Amino acid sequence: MEKKIVIAGGTGFIGKYFAEKFEALGYTIFIISRDKMHIQWENKSEIESALNGAALLINLAGKSVNCRYNQKNKDEILRSRTATTKILGDAILNCKNPPPLWINSSTATIYRHAMDKPMTESEGEIGSGFSVNVATNWEKSFFDFQLPNTRQIALRMAIVLGKDGGVMEPFTNLVRFGLGGKQGSGKQM
Repeated sequence: MEKKIVIAGGTGFIGKYFAEKFEALGYTIFIISRDKMHIQWENKSEIESALNGAALLINLAGKSVNCRYNQKNKDEILRSRTATTKILGDAILNCKNPPPLWINSSTATIYRHAMDKPMTESEGEIGSGFSVNVATNWEKSFFDFQLPNTRQIALRMAIVLGKDGGVMEPFTNLVRFGLGGKQGSGKQM
């Protein structure tokens, strides 16, 4: 039997990394993307087919937040996350053999900015503002689905660092121009 994993938004920095690692473990990877080389968001039957019998669904889909925060971009940041999450949840509901695990990307910016204590899942305080609004609506659209055969995990990620991408490239360029600043001790809390 084919071992398969579905990665929605799998053409981005994190998705490519996951695809490479899971392929090395012997999984067949199905990517859902706007990219015409992959399963398209409009093709509901192909999404359902990919999810049926999959071991795992990872949803990383959404417009990059590396843009100007004008109203058009803010609307698209929110819509691109909640709409794709709804498409995936509806597809799982139609599966005879749904994936047992669905990991949906979220954001650590759901918590208030705190210098007084760590923000954890059990003791974190929800913040306010645009990013928090995106996070709460995104997680609501995710957890609104009642999927008895699929465990749901919201992965609250922060800024992604990587040797070949993520935020390292712009940070490295700032340091090259002398704008890196002094390093902290790591014991600020």
